[in-house]
Amino acid sequence: MKTVPFNPPPNTKNAAGEERRVGFEFEFTGVDMEEVADIIKDLYGGSIVKKTAYLFEIENTACGTFKLELDAQLLRDKKYEKLLKSVGIDLDKFRRKNSMEVSLRDMASAIVPFEIITPPVRLSGMKVINKLVNALREHKAEGTGSSVLYAFGLHLNPEIPNESVESLLNHLRAYVMLDPWIRKNSQINISRRLTPFINEYEEVYIQHILNPDYRPDLDRFILDYFEYDNSRNRPLDMLPVFMHLNEELTTSLIKDTITSSRPTYHYRLPNCSLEDKNWSLAAEWNRWVLVEKLAADEIALNQYSRAWLRLRKDTFIGFENKWIELMNRWVKDVS
Repeated sequence: MKTVPFNPPPNTKNAAGEERRVGFEFEFTGVDMEEVADIIKDLYGGSIVKKTAYLFEIENTACGTFKLELDAQLLRDKKYEKLLKSVGIDLDKFRRKNSMEVSLRDMASAIVPFEIITPPVRLSGMKVINKLVNALREHKAEGTGSSVLYAFGLHLNPEIPNESVESLLNHLRAYVMLDPWIRKNSQINISRRLTPFINEYEEVYIQHILNPDYRPDLDRFILDYFEYDNSRNRPLDMLPVFMHLNEELTTSLIKDTITSSRPTYHYRLPNCSLEDKNWSLAAEWNRWVLVEKLAADEIALNQYSRAWLRLRKDTFIGFENKWIELMNRWVKDVS
């Protein structure tokens, strides 16, 4: 298979003038957690620390700390222990508690994926993560297309180029306009489209943020995001960066305990098709770079925002296909 290069975004530096970084999250199954931990250690060095039966950390690697976990909050946070104690069962009194936890993990992994969370790597060094993709594939890891039940995703966490509301809003505007094209171009798996994890932004919210008169401050931007019923289950999840910029306000509005504060965009849309030899990490990253290119081009961003609003107003049937074709022309122009 031809190696796909990682395209650079228009802004490769953060506000401090340092090279931006990006982290990756892979959801998959089919390989034991202990084996995956060994794979990471063999590739990048470091030492394996088993926090629980559901959480491993591979520390002091050449890249930083990798996390490996079963992507099930009930098990990962051991909430089942509180549940069992409420009915008089105390797992701490069981001599074989660890083997019981491993059994729970193995049963859950038939449906719930394992997740590797990489440390942030420099944009110029992203190809180092290809070694992990290749190794998981060699060990027969099962990805999105391995079963109709596997709604597994790849999450990208690119560091924001700066903290201005204008930049955040421009990236969100660019994303919502490119979302239909990306979904079609990357062939998002039907199992993922049927789950609530990557729900499209509602049209009423898209109209709101594409309005040229919409120029919110940070608090108003965050409040609007919640008032229009957005949650972490959007293909571009803004909650981590909102937590980073205004933790007090975001925490007061958030309904879950999963979101963590990060100076990154949390791009959740791509498949994690490790089972497909033609799937590549770089191709998914390059689709995200298109978002950054449109966000950085103020003239094009404003033109296409007005075009979206006008086409939506004038079109009763076939809006999405017409819009995808318009975006396809823009992609060809910038590629």
